[in-house]
Amino acid sequence: MKDKPFKFTAEDFWTLVEGQERKCALTNRDLTPLTCEVELRDPNKKDGRFELSNFYCVDKDLKYLARHLSERDIIELCATVLECRGKEFGYVVKRTNTQ
Repeated sequence: MKDKPFKFTAEDFWTLVEGQERKCALTNRDLTPLTCEVELRDPNKKDGRFELSNFYCVDKDLKYLARHLSERDIIELCATVLECRGKEFGYVVKRTNTQ
């Protein structure tokens, strides 16, 4: 028996947005219907890829990264950029644990 096709509804959209208190999951920027993009937390996930728990709302400026990288990979990439160039812009990154 084939799985039924995945459908992402307007109700699903608002459940995610309200669940995140209308804030981007990665930047905490305010989200509106015009600035919000729904992406997969882990776009490479095999099992449960299209379960609502694998979706999150991000600011549209992050849509390319979120479409191709996992949430963890995005955070690691941003930390690496800040470690490399952050001082030029007044930022310093310090790892607090070694997960």
